[in-house]
Amino acid sequence: VEDMVTPQCCVCRTDEGRLVEGLREAMLETVVPRGASDRVMVVLGEHAGRVGRILEREPGKNRALVQLERDEAGRVVPLDYDAICHYVGGGEDD
Repeated sequence: VEDMVTPQCCVCRTDEGRLVEGLREAMLETVVPRGASDRVMVVLGEHAGRVGRILEREPGKNRALVQLERDEAGRVVPLDYDAICHYVGGGEDD
């Protein structure tokens, strides 16, 4: 997702770099990374906008245990797959 035009409509960039406008949430699917310790962004709920690392996946429950970055308590929260997406942005040191 490149930009949110309205709360219901966004602009996305494809893997090939093409911009697609006018997409609604129902047209999108979150991407949960498959690698160990992959970074995700929380997109729904009280932690929306936070970045964290997947510690464990619970495929039978469609959720993952995520340790939130920049959290002094080092909280680990269970989050539904629909509430997280693969994060490819900058790191904490950027």
